[in-house]
Amino acid sequence: MYEKNLTEDLRLRLSQNDMDFLRNLSSQRSCSVSEVIRSIIGEYRRSLEAMDVMSKMITLVKEKGVELSHGDTETNINSKL
Repeated sequence: MYEKNLTEDLRLRLSQNDMDFLRNLSSQRSCSVSEVIRSIIGEYRRSLEAMDVMSKMITLVKEKGVELSHGDTETNINSKL
């Protein structure tokens, strides 16, 4: 589906192997090659943003000595009756 907020054009030169990969991926996902490329870019951008957040958390822990939770929650609620 065409998105109206797309304003930039790109000409991309690929090897036959890379283009076949994109065509197969677009067929598997039932979308256009352009949509596949946009989704790859979006996933890569989000992974970089996630790495930036994790880097900031590590810096916070090292500089301020803050301890982060491991996500542990207490599951033995029956013993508190």
